[in-house]
Amino acid sequence: MGLKLFVDDTRPQPKGFECVTSYADAVLYYELFSEFEFVSLDYHLGEEHTGLDILKWMKEHGKHPAHINIHSNHIEGMKLMRKYAEENFPGSKVTMNTLYK
Repeated sequence: MGLKLFVDDTRPQPKGFECVTSYADAVLYYELFSEFEFVSLDYHLGEEHTGLDILKWMKEHGKHPAHINIHSNHIEGMKLMRKYAEENFPGSKVTMNTLYK
C-alpha cells in the first residue's frame, strides 16, 4: 500500500499515516513525497486555510490520490469538500466520516 496523509490540527494522529496539522505542512509533505495513495482531510484546520483549500491545491498541482477521505465535524464544510472532490477528482474514491473532537 502507498503513502497515506492525515491532515488535522487537533485529533490524534493515526498509525500508518504521515500526519500534519496545517495547509502549509500538507503542501510541504506533497513536495517531499510527491504522491499519496490515501489522503484524509479535516475541514477546519484552526487557521485561514481549510481542507477545501488543500483539495484546491491538489487539483491545481495535478495530485490525484486513489482515495480521498473527508473527516470532520463541520457538516457544511464536509459537504463543500465532498462536492469539490467528486467534481474534480473523478478517478478517486471519495468518502466521508464525522469525527468528533
